[in-house]
Amino acid sequence: MDLMKIYNKSPVFFQNIFTTIMGIQNRRERYSSDYREALEEYRTAVYKTKEEAKRKQSDLLQELIKFAFENSAFYREFYKGIDLDKIKTVDDLKLLPVLEKETVRQNIERMYTVSCKDGITSNTSGTTGKSMSFIYTKRDFQRRMAYLDFFKEKHGFENLSMKKASFNSSKIVPPGQKKKVFWRDNLAMKQRIYSGYHCQPENAKYYVENLNKFKPESLDGYPSSLYVLARYINDNGITLDFKPKAIFPTAETLLPHYKSEIEKAFNCKVFDQYASSEGAPFVVECECGKLHFCLDSGVIETDENGEMIVTCFETHGTPLIRYKIGDRLIFAEEAEKCDCKSVFPIVERIEGRSLDFIESKSNGRFTSIYLSLVSADFSNSIKSMQFVQNAADKVEIYICADERYQADSMDRIIIDKLRYSLGEDMVFEIHRVSKIPKDPSGKYRLVINNYSQKG
Repeated sequence: MDLMKIYNKSPVFFQNIFTTIMGIQNRRERYSSDYREALEEYRTAVYKTKEEAKRKQSDLLQELIKFAFENSAFYREFYKGIDLDKIKTVDDLKLLPVLEKETVRQNIERMYTVSCKDGITSNTSGTTGKSMSFIYTKRDFQRRMAYLDFFKEKHGFENLSMKKASFNSSKIVPPGQKKKVFWRDNLAMKQRIYSGYHCQPENAKYYVENLNKFKPESLDGYPSSLYVLARYINDNGITLDFKPKAIFPTAETLLPHYKSEIEKAFNCKVFDQYASSEGAPFVVECECGKLHFCLDSGVIETDENGEMIVTCFETHGTPLIRYKIGDRLIFAEEAEKCDCKSVFPIVERIEGRSLDFIESKSNGRFTSIYLSLVSADFSNSIKSMQFVQNAADKVEIYICADERYQADSMDRIIIDKLRYSLGEDMVFEIHRVSKIPKDPSGKYRLVINNYSQKG
């Protein structure tokens, strides 16, 4: 019997113990000496001018390119014939080819500079449906954790020393559970994990009651889940017994009406941030409410359509240099200044994270971020995936895969995952296709909901 089966058959008390044990392992993986060293580095780094920040950016860029060429079989071939000594600044990056997602998918194992056992694997859950496995060096992973926690620290929340409530896609609630207990405790990180799958209007009461007992000092996770609770709180005139330091949404687009509703309900500020499972550079919101691109975390170029081409400094395990990530970003005018005095460029908005959803009959709406996780177990065999809903009780799944995709077993796993999330009263039909067409904008869509649009 595997650990998940044991977990699912255990009482909630023991499931909390399981969750805490996993938390202890994650704490060791994420928060050791490299993390502490990086956090102190970010605390003391002060860039007085944009030029100073760009010099740091250029130094890190040169180091990453040199490392990738020397340690990655893929990059030795990809950059063959290119004089890398000419790459001194961001402006010189145009001498290097753009790295497309399909190129990465086909060559990712040759890109690795570290093995799975010696690194930390991160599976993407992008809205294109092309899930891939990226390996971080342990040092890089901890430095990214430190960068994220430094951002939160500036808004009053100190990770590991303050309580947090996290809303994510962890399958902490066993299938068929009757009790209205949609959360589990990770005592190792002072964290209560709330199931995003079950955060639906009919369950909002139980979530809010539990949050009032837990009294977290921050909330993080999917804004769609936080919005459901915020609407319940505001519609019922509930005054919470606690006030968080801040709220940090992740993974989904933070819509303006989400933000205002959440801030009203929890009586605190919501601070947005952008990164990715692959390791995209950080874009974070300052105390003045503006998004800033952090120059010391990578390089963001944009093409004529505003599509991001990213170079990520903390990706030595799977180097990403001029990687076309699939999201769109609009920079503010260069002359625009922020009252926070940061020298980092201002970002007007980030686009491209799909707002499409599948509507289940009994469990409500499921956005692209949930559905994209369905293929995580076979990340390198599925080229692309699409979910289409034309009826209230039916979802059609189109899969474009290579020869490594084992249809009989993998189809079954995909349908089981969908039933867990969307409910037993939904019908799922899988179609294997050689190509999934792009939409008029030239992008793949993970979700097409024709049924809800009819309403």
